[in-house]
Amino acid sequence: MHCILVLLVSILSYIKGDWKNWERYYPTMLYISVASFIYEFISHSHFHLWELEKGLLNLMGVHLLHNIIINPLIGFVFLSNYPSCLKNKIFYYARWMLLFWAAEWLASRLHFISYHNGWNIWWSFQFVAIMFPMIRLHYIHKLRALFLSVPIAALYLFLFDYL
Repeated sequence: MHCILVLLVSILSYIKGDWKNWERYYPTMLYISVASFIYEFISHSHFHLWELEKGLLNLMGVHLLHNIIINPLIGFVFLSNYPSCLKNKIFYYARWMLLFWAAEWLASRLHFISYHNGWNIWWSFQFVAIMFPMIRLHYIHKLRALFLSVPIAALYLFLFDYL
């Protein structure tokens, strides 16, 4: 499943990504990747809220695929097609959130992701509702997004009894 997702996201990014200007999106793609790796670092030994399940690849390979390829390319496509009209922005966010959430719901049903320590699909929807605006914020105001990421992460750590 994870390898198929890499293929689908790669094709989507090839078709819909703004490859002529990829350098504009690169810092935010790194932000997405680093945020994913930080989650893995914090949760590695004992405190996963969600865990990608291994398939053809071992767990390290699965995480590398998501953190280095899938997640950054999703952010790239999201930013490449971001609308300028406010009404379109609202629908754009809603469409991406629902699509991302639906994909995760399907992955959970197919046992490609599991939830732990009180996390569930509804927490994922709330997380996605924060994630996409944070991706856009980082693209526009990198420092603001970095500073705002700290209390958001701390809130999740507090809510789920890590702190």
